Amino acid sequence: MKRVLGNYLRRRVGGQILGLLLALTALIQLFELPEVTGEVLDRGLGVMGVLKYAALRTPAQLQIALPLAGLLGTMAAFFAMARTREITALRAAGVGLGRVTLYLVPVPLLFALLHVALVQRLVPAAENALQTWWDDSEPLEQREADPEWVRTSNGILRFDRHSADGMRLLDVRIFQREADGLLMLRTRAREANWRDGAWQLEDAEDLIPATGNGPVTDTRRWESNLRPLDVVSLDQSEPHLSSVDLAAVISGERVSTRPASFYQTVLMQTFAAPFTVFIMMLLAVPAALVSERGGGGGRMLVALVLGLGFLLVDGIFSAFGTSGRIGPLVAAFSAPAAFALIGLLQLRSCEKA
Repeated sequence: MKRVLGNYLRRRVGGQILGLLLALTALIQLFELPEVTGEVLDRGLGVMGVLKYAALRTPAQLQIALPLAGLLGTMAAFFAMARTREITALRAAGVGLGRVTLYLVPVPLLFALLHVALVQRLVPAAENALQTWWDDSEPLEQREADPEWVRTSNGILRFDRHSADGMRLLDVRIFQREADGLLMLRTRAREANWRDGAWQLEDAEDLIPATGNGPVTDTRRWESNLRPLDVVSLDQSEPHLSSVDLAAVISGERVSTRPASFYQTVLMQTFAAPFTVFIMMLLAVPAALVSERGGGGGRMLVALVLGLGFLLVDGIFSAFGTSGRIGPLVAAFSAPAAFALIGLLQLRSCEKA
């Protein structure tokens, strides 16, 4: 009996969340595609190009839609079960909302695994593939100069353009400074090519401020922690990095384009974010107490306000964390811990209702 009931509840709630996840993702696509379709067609990529763009953007959109799908899906399932008196029958049989929540634990666990797969694998791979494909659709020499500045392990690098795979840089300048911050050496090169684990500078020329021009133009090897994959990710408005990549940036093995607090906070969030669907499920519990005779708008509103409030507060703490105003642990775990506690207290209150 318990197995049958548990399977039924999981199918009901899990199916509702999954359906809304797909619907919300499609809605995001609907708003985003019209903005880029014209540019895709102007580059001669055709309808297949539009479909490829949509496919490569899907993992990131799933990640965005998942928290809201968890909230609305659970609310919808609980509301439907309350209106058909299923919740009333369960409570009359001695199955309270606390036990119903325990039956549903595998649902947020599965969506947590989906979130981990998206963040650690699918989203970084898809976004890098999208950036590479997008850059490759326009010849390197025909692009307008768009200077990029990067702090590397061997000086500050500036380049105007890069190839789609990040293995070729044009109009390169490297600035090396002394401990007091004064410029020690400026190297200028026509281009840099990635070969055998390092950059090959073509037509490189040094300028030493203290003495004037250095050696004549030559070809040389330049080693740093900058990799072609890092170059590709520079064009992304929000870098999508796995936990391993974030740890590599923090330790200095990979280049960074943002303050250390940004990467530290995002790393902590990769551990906190998988609990989001479970928290949303707790916050949606009031929807289960809606009367089958009508009404219940107040309880639905409470659940919706709490869920959206969680997303808002979590976003505010994230902004404070990435800007370095608060610590990464506080930024990543404060909102999830606080709203999980609110959800548990709310569950206890609803059990007594």
